[in-house]
Amino acid sequence: MITIAMFSILAVVTVYIFRAVLLSWSSQETRAGIDIVLDRGIEEMVRDLREAKEIQSTGGYDEIRFSQDQSTYYIYYLYNARDSYAPPPAFDQTVYELRKAVLTGDINGSFTYGSGQIIITDVLPPAVSDLSLSGNIVAIDLSVARGDEAIRSRTEVMPRNL
Repeated sequence: MITIAMFSILAVVTVYIFRAVLLSWSSQETRAGIDIVLDRGIEEMVRDLREAKEIQSTGGYDEIRFSQDQSTYYIYYLYNARDSYAPPPAFDQTVYELRKAVLTGDINGSFTYGSGQIIITDVLPPAVSDLSLSGNIVAIDLSVARGDEAIRSRTEVMPRNL
């Protein structure tokens, strides 16, 4: 009887430890996945914005408009299909996609909300995340959340060609 009780206690402790290790491993795997996607997306933005010859940001919109050759214009913006883009965007959803789209016309041109390449998914809305321009410095401050895990990445970019 004592042997069965000790074996039962040992089995329960072993299962508890094994479960804790698996949960920790799963959490780290999720965080690593978020980190990889976030780093790749921000690196793409930094590369594009560093080469910009013209750049603009509109307060409250959390978007960056730019051109590297002053003939093709792009926009980085936050998108959620359930959000409205009535000026300024509502930003009342829980997560967004960071997208890059081509502008029609010049830097003040238009684009179709929801168009463009998806750069990062699961981005938290402003005021947690921020895309802004102050002087000649672009602030990129993005937080990405999946499940219970969230990672924030911040950087500043100074375009070389302004």
